[in-house]
Amino acid sequence: MSLPFAERSEVRRVRESLAPVEPAASARQVYGAMLEHQIAPTLRGWGLVGDGERFDYPSRVWHLSLAFVPVSWNTVSRFQFDVNVVAVSRVAWHQWRVHEPSLPESPDAAVYYAHDFVPGGGIVARLGELQREGPDRRWTVHGGADPTPVAAEVLAALRRHVLPQFAGRAEARPLPA
Repeated sequence: MSLPFAERSEVRRVRESLAPVEPAASARQVYGAMLEHQIAPTLRGWGLVGDGERFDYPSRVWHLSLAFVPVSWNTVSRFQFDVNVVAVSRVAWHQWRVHEPSLPESPDAAVYYAHDFVPGGGIVARLGELQREGPDRRWTVHGGADPTPVAAEVLAALRRHVLPQFAGRAEARPLPA
């Protein structure tokens, strides 16, 4: 799949700013190193908080989070993952928790919740869906390979499609449901 010119330039700029990562033998190790040394520091620099595979954008009005979610059937040589994005107003989440007390205090972007928050202005989607460039996609890293191109592509997509959505909602009032 070819990226549009503007997105290719953005990927190149992000790629140049990333710390190098030593390729490891296992794809899971490459994925972990990419998250720890390339993705997490960049996301924290953009104002998100968190580590590992989950990050939140600070807001008093919304739950804004993203999660890196490994897919099933990964192998030693190939590791695929999705990036899930959730934006749910705190009021809507609280109202749902009243009816479902087993729900956590805040939503986890790695978990599927059978409730539609989109009519209230929320988002429940995978990053590949938000890109709107053909079919949804997953990202893949390989054992023994440099993960920098994948990290740069994911970060550029987050900066282009998710950060503006999060920043626009951070203190905005949700739509009436």
